[in-house]
Amino acid sequence: MIENFIAPLVVAALIGLVVFIRRWLKRGDPLAVTGEIIVPKAWQLALPTSESLPSHVPEDKRTYWPMYWLLRNQGAADFKTTNTKILVENRSEQPLTITNITVRKTQEGAPFSAAWVRYPPAGAAEALVLDFLLDEDQPAAWSATYEGSTERLVRTGSRPYFDDHVINLSPGETQSLLITGRANSVQCSWSLNIETSQAGKRRVVPVAPEGGAFVTSGTPANGFDHRWQWSWYDGAAARFVAPPEFD
Repeated sequence: MIENFIAPLVVAALIGLVVFIRRWLKRGDPLAVTGEIIVPKAWQLALPTSESLPSHVPEDKRTYWPMYWLLRNQGAADFKTTNTKILVENRSEQPLTITNITVRKTQEGAPFSAAWVRYPPAGAAEALVLDFLLDEDQPAAWSATYEGSTERLVRTGSRPYFDDHVINLSPGETQSLLITGRANSVQCSWSLNIETSQAGKRRVVPVAPEGGAFVTSGTPANGFDHRWQWSWYDGAAARFVAPPEFD
C-alpha cells in the first residue's frame, strides 16, 4: 500500500525536477544565434596582394570549400557578395519578435585590386535571402531571391523588409535566415545586429561567424592587376589559369 502511494510522489518529483532544470538552463539569453559563411560551389574572391595566391596547392585543398578557406586565410575577401546563414532560436518560454537586422561595419576602404580568383561553376540553385548593400552608410535588409544564377540577385518588395515585417518566434522555435552582403565600390569587414522585442523589453544581439567578421570587396576602380581561375576540371593537373574570357 505504501509503495503504491510513494511511487506517484516520486514520479511527480522527477517531473518537477526536469521542469526546474529546463527553466534553469533557459535562464540565460532568450535568443540563441549562430552565424556561418555559406561557401558556394562557384565562388569569386578578391586578393589584397599577389603573394596571397599560393604557388602550390596541397592535394587536400583543391576542392571548392577547402580552397576557399585557403585563400580567405591568406587575407582574401568575397568578391561583391558574401552569403551567410544565420540560425536563430527562441530558448525562452515566451514569444519573441525580431524587429530588425542591421549591419555593423568594423572596417571600410577601397576594394582589393591585386588579383581576382574564381572557382568556376558546375551548376546553380535558387535561394531566398535578406539582402544588404554594403556601399550604403546604413545598409537595410531587403527581401531578395536568386533567379537562375548565383550572380543574378533580384530584390523583392518596394521597401526594406523590416519596414513592414517582423519575424515571430514561438517558444522553442528555430528559424534559418539566408543573408547576403553585397559591395560594389567598397571593401569592408562587417557583422550583424539582431534587434528583438520580448515581453516589452528590447535588446540587440550581435552576430559574427566563427573566426571573425564577414569580409566583402567590391570592384576596384582601375580593375584587377591579375585574374585567375582554378581549373578543378583538369583533375590532378588542376592549377591557376587565366579565365577563358581573359585569354
